[in-house]
Amino acid sequence: MDRCRALFTALMIVIAVPACAQELAREFPLTALRGVVSFSGPPAVELNGAPALLAPGARLHGTDNLLVLPTTLTGSKRTVHYTIEDTTGMIKELWVLRESERAVKPWPKTVEERQAWNFNSATQTWTKP
Repeated sequence: MDRCRALFTALMIVIAVPACAQELAREFPLTALRGVVSFSGPPAVELNGAPALLAPGARLHGTDNLLVLPTTLTGSKRTVHYTIEDTTGMIKELWVLRESERAVKPWPKTVEERQAWNFNSATQTWTKP
């Protein structure tokens, strides 16, 4: 019985390790824009060179897609995808981009670009008209 349990455990580890090592593709919403954020003291940030604020309860995702505290990013400058809260204009969700995600171009940087371009949610790519 113990041999079966040990064999089963070893088999599960062998199966699970490669799955954990793979980088899962993240899906960004249609409303996500690309920008560069400099983190000073939360909730204040600089978005594309202009002062901005993180909304109360803003969700910040690291490159591993886990939530990170804004204070852990203080003093850094990152390329991100972000969404804006409709009524206040504050950043409500933000994803720190991986190298492979930064390579996906074009990606809209303004609302006007987003409205004019076409988004393929299956491939997570934009095309200019």
